[in-house]
Amino acid sequence: MPEPDNHEKAVRERAYFIWQREGCPEGKAQDHWTQAVTEHSGEHSGRHDQSFEEEEKLLAGRADVNLPALLTKDVPGG
Repeated sequence: MPEPDNHEKAVRERAYFIWQREGCPEGKAQDHWTQAVTEHSGEHSGRHDQSFEEEEKLLAGRADVNLPALLTKDVPGG
């Protein structure tokens, strides 16, 4: 079976993280995929959201996550 292209792989991973972030609800796969496509295209047009990247790192268990950025993202002036 051929490898998916990088765009499809990135969208799939992003949709998975959105699904996890929302508590793994059933029946929302299409919504998560659509949101992932929108976010991925926004990232490539210069509107990358760093806090989303940090959330992905946290969910993946990576040690290089910037926790202060996550903790202050919704704080005015944070």
